[in-house]
Amino acid sequence: MKNEQKRRIISVVVCAAMLTAFAGQLGVTAYAYDKSPQVTSAASADKSYTIKKKTVDMYFLDPSTKDKQNIYFVNGTDIPYMDLEEFIEFVKAINSVNPKYKLNFKAKGDKVTLTRETKYQCIIDFSKDTMYFQDYNAFQKVVESASLVDDVAMQEADENGKRIFLKRVSSGTTERYGSDITMDLGSYGIDLVRNGDKYYAPLQTLCDTLLGSFSPYMFYFNGKSIFITAADSSELIDAEYKLTPLGKKFYNGKTKGSISKELAEYNYNELCFALDMYYGLKENHNISTFDDLMTDTGLKDLMLSGKSEYIDTAMYILSTRYLDDGHTKYGNPGYATDYTFREKVIKGLGEGATRDRMISLMGKITDTRAKYYPDGVPGYEEVGDTAFITFDSFITFDEGVDYYKTPPTADSTDTIGLISYSVQQILRKDSPIKNVVLDLSCNGGGEVNAAAYTIGAFLGSARLSLEDRNTGALVTTEYRVDTNLDHKFTSKDYLAGKGLNLYCLDSSFSFSCGNLVPCMFKQSSDVSLIGETTGGGACSVMWLSTAAGGTIRISSPSTSSFLKNGALYDVDRGADPDYYLSNLDNYYDREKLVEYIHGLM
Repeated sequence: MKNEQKRRIISVVVCAAMLTAFAGQLGVTAYAYDKSPQVTSAASADKSYTIKKKTVDMYFLDPSTKDKQNIYFVNGTDIPYMDLEEFIEFVKAINSVNPKYKLNFKAKGDKVTLTRETKYQCIIDFSKDTMYFQDYNAFQKVVESASLVDDVAMQEADENGKRIFLKRVSSGTTERYGSDITMDLGSYGIDLVRNGDKYYAPLQTLCDTLLGSFSPYMFYFNGKSIFITAADSSELIDAEYKLTPLGKKFYNGKTKGSISKELAEYNYNELCFALDMYYGLKENHNISTFDDLMTDTGLKDLMLSGKSEYIDTAMYILSTRYLDDGHTKYGNPGYATDYTFREKVIKGLGEGATRDRMISLMGKITDTRAKYYPDGVPGYEEVGDTAFITFDSFITFDEGVDYYKTPPTADSTDTIGLISYSVQQILRKDSPIKNVVLDLSCNGGGEVNAAAYTIGAFLGSARLSLEDRNTGALVTTEYRVDTNLDHKFTSKDYLAGKGLNLYCLDSSFSFSCGNLVPCMFKQSSDVSLIGETTGGGACSVMWLSTAAGGTIRISSPSTSSFLKNGALYDVDRGADPDYYLSNLDNYYDREKLVEYIHGLM
């Protein structure tokens, strides 16, 4: 039996079984499953096009912020395209981070060349349906001062040019440029369209290529209007699973229950392309291509069925069963699916074995901690000669704070404020503190800016190493911090070398940035780890939208690593403790823990 025939039989059986199981548990409407062969479309060999223009409403984050935008439909399909020149102007308009940002458009025959102000280019070949980047990382880099691969996105100087909080140290920063990349969109059945002197590309493809790692926004089309949201699309469905005012407009498209065959095929092809391009753990999960994965698991047939609940069921299963890493999770359903699908599927079946385990562990930790701190654990606490710094997520700043004008206090809840206040307290005149414990035992991650600041406050500098697994680019960037808020970066701003005993308290829940910081400490001789092996999570997160209007969060190609003997090793396996503690009560009975620490000296 040929492999493709075998896959087809497996696909039908697996698909039917999944639909039966999920329909029973979620109340999904039991559509009749079509077992006839379905294949993805190839890029059109016939380059004759009929283009239909339509002007639609475009909403930016809120229903009250409405504009008009042209979209285009090719050869009678309902797949939304955009004029490339119009899209480029739109990209420049939304880029408020770098005032020097430019993107020059130049067309010649079947080729369009996009050139950044930095001279890096993207060459789009409309005859071959390809996009060539001579250096994808350099082309996508927005902030001029940022490193080639950089998860730290934080202003370094104020309006007067004074350094603030974090400073990149050029002498400690190295960059190794990655390989050039050709995105072969045609091999995914994605057609780029030239019609005379006009150039068109599908809206979703433009978002996943030219905005892939550039923009904090997501673009959606619901068959009626364009919607622009933040990356997590929380402007559509909030954390309580309720529709927002913008969400009420989004989940009110023309089509309910199904999408066209053409759109379903494009949605599938585009998702495979985006995941092949951006999922950072393909090798770890033994994924050759996502088309292979979804064919072998029956998900391809669900995706191509055109039934919106089947498509979202496939997205959920992909996220929670076959990827199931701590960062990846199912987002929102597509516009043709009832919005309550998200609440049903998560409350009914969970977020996947890995995330469910993490959520359960977090519950055990917070319950144990509450026995000792029923009113909540303080961010900064002194127990005898030992200072404890505790926070559960890395948050750069609370909204509206300016610590150079109003210094942080013990009540500061963001990481920058809490770390700054804590270091100043620990290093104050006549301080009784001999031991410092950074408690990350219930820390599930957060913003890399805040993690870099924390590492620098303990060690004197933070050397963060990142690899782009897609391009091969390797970067190590050194940061120094200002914790005493004097706009200077001196030995007064960090704890190492002051005769203090420094510790980091970790659990197996410590994940993402809650894992990165202990891994960086592990490589130093200044901070000892107490607790359990941390939970891993090397890749930064990335949100993807789909042509059907859904979202999925994935582990991106940007991978945190530590530098040892000149080579990079990712931090996904976690950091082992120097001193093992298995009983959670021993984490939060602070007086008992202080006694234990005294015994380590």
